[in-house]
Amino acid sequence: MSKEINIGLVGIGTIGSGVVKILNKNKELIEKRTGISINIKKVCDVKLDNAKELGLKDEQLTKNYEELINDKDISIIIELIGGYNPAKDIILKALKAKKHVVTANKALIAKHGKEIFETVKENNVTIAFEAAVGGCIPIIKSIKESYAADNIKRIYGILNGTTNFILTKMEEGMSYSEALKKAQELGFAESNPSFDVEGKDAAQKLAILASLAFNANITEDIFTWGITKLNKNDIDYADQLGYKIKLLGIAKNENGEIELRVHPTMLPKNHELANVKNELNAVYIIGENITKAMLYGKGAGQLPTATVVLGDVIDIAKGKNDIFYFKDIKAKDINKIKSRYYLRYLAMEKPGVLAKITKVLGDNQISIAAVEQKEINKETVPIIMTTHEATEENMMKSVKEINKLDIIKEDTVVIRIENIS
Repeated sequence: MSKEINIGLVGIGTIGSGVVKILNKNKELIEKRTGISINIKKVCDVKLDNAKELGLKDEQLTKNYEELINDKDISIIIELIGGYNPAKDIILKALKAKKHVVTANKALIAKHGKEIFETVKENNVTIAFEAAVGGCIPIIKSIKESYAADNIKRIYGILNGTTNFILTKMEEGMSYSEALKKAQELGFAESNPSFDVEGKDAAQKLAILASLAFNANITEDIFTWGITKLNKNDIDYADQLGYKIKLLGIAKNENGEIELRVHPTMLPKNHELANVKNELNAVYIIGENITKAMLYGKGAGQLPTATVVLGDVIDIAKGKNDIFYFKDIKAKDINKIKSRYYLRYLAMEKPGVLAKITKVLGDNQISIAAVEQKEINKETVPIIMTTHEATEENMMKSVKEINKLDIIKEDTVVIRIENIS
């Protein structure tokens, strides 16, 4: 005999509509596979124009989310409106009303996760948020369940499909602006893409993964560096050096400190992450027992994300009750982090230029691994350098000093190099 579950859906936008579409199509299939019959009791949104087109009836619709929270027949609330408010208010009220919650709200979990998880524990309910990171990649479930017996040391993630699409198209010959326009035409990028291209979206997702993998309270903003200063020359130079460039989220748990950063990263061409293309996402995990594992797939999209949302509903209906355990762990000062670097200068074509640049680097304890001068015209020339490992503090100090030199015509392009092992 099937178990009936009544859900309340807050938000009938892209993902919310996807949830309804999948239930309209696959409700019987889900019941046969899982023994769970999922019924949409109520749908709430400020705009309900498309609700009837999805087959929803007037008695199922409301603009007041309190109706869902106060409905004793609803056991699971799905929050899909995004943002901080009123999403936070809805989730906390639902949890306090002893209702389980499913959400795809990465921003809210990243910023207010501690308060939400404490409310979950106090009320003996469950919150599930697989769709908040990686779309249809089951990365959260893998960390919480499959790898629960392991001590995860490092996470490297391509966590934003928009930037990965842009960088892929730049590899194929497009300029940054051409690739961004193409991403917008295909619906991968917003009209204002800054949240994606500046690394903020990836940083929110990294915060969630790190908090779960390292059982850590992430209380500080994550260092982010976007892709807007890159151009096709950097893609080409990286290729010549044996690398590809990806916007990477990096989390490391070493010596009692957590290292968290999001930035364009040069990866060796033969690494698995370097070959994840277009809008796909991927997460590469290094642990004591599993050693290395990578999960990848679509990071967004209506039906892939809605499928994962319903997967969370099914897990809760089956009685899964997650335990969230977090402790305070010191965040490593970004200035003390060490990395190798790629540097691109646009300098005047005159004697002594290289000597001035190398002096600044040497004065800041930065050792050069390789240097190449690319002749373009008689007035300016790109100078490409890679360095041995240096601290972020010393590198940023040297870049600031070099940018002030009268021989430098544009701000230095800086890309960190990561040889994942």
